[in-house]
Amino acid sequence: MAGAKQEVIAVPSAFVNAFIIRGEKSIIVDTGLPGFGSKILGAMEQHGIKLADISLILITHGHHDHYGSAAYLKGKTGAPVAVHRADAEALRTATNPPLYPVGMKGKVMDVMSKMMKTPAVQAMEPDILIEGETGLVSYGVAGRIIPIPGHTPGSLSVLLDGGCILIGDLIFGGLVHKNSPGFPYFCQDVPALMKSIQTVLDLKPKIIYAGHGGPFTAASVRRRFFH
Repeated sequence: MAGAKQEVIAVPSAFVNAFIIRGEKSIIVDTGLPGFGSKILGAMEQHGIKLADISLILITHGHHDHYGSAAYLKGKTGAPVAVHRADAEALRTATNPPLYPVGMKGKVMDVMSKMMKTPAVQAMEPDILIEGETGLVSYGVAGRIIPIPGHTPGSLSVLLDGGCILIGDLIFGGLVHKNSPGFPYFCQDVPALMKSIQTVLDLKPKIIYAGHGGPFTAASVRRRFFH
């Protein structure tokens, strides 16, 4: 495993990014809204990743735009779905946890989200409940899952041994300048979020992949939040 080559494959949409991490096996990190699963399958086919190669579907947090296609992809791949215990009820009930807008952009997005009609999300029982740091070697990927609460209580990141980290919605990119890091539009606990950002920086990542916008450098994140 130590010598296995790893690759992060971004699967973007206009609203949110999903990712495939390919090592000895492959894992899907986030699944987009309902209907986005077919695009993830298309990216797998493009990169020569078979359905049987998917060992895990990891949900970084319990918002529709991140777990909306989880049930569909589990049905296609047979892979277990993992989420933090604190966010698991969202998947079970196919609901979003309460949204806590941050700043004017968050308030505007909150209003817009209530006006938008999105496809119905399929409820599902997660197979794996994450509580603390969890290794991924048994899933064929050299890395580990690290909790990063703040955006939601159960937000998760994935740190790969090569130095890349996937952070879900801990940090947002700009609408125009996608590689410019900023606060997420919604955050349940701002002090916890700031602590989690520092946790990520302490890991000295080479590149930071986000659910919205990005990727970012550690230096740009440090300048934005701690200078």
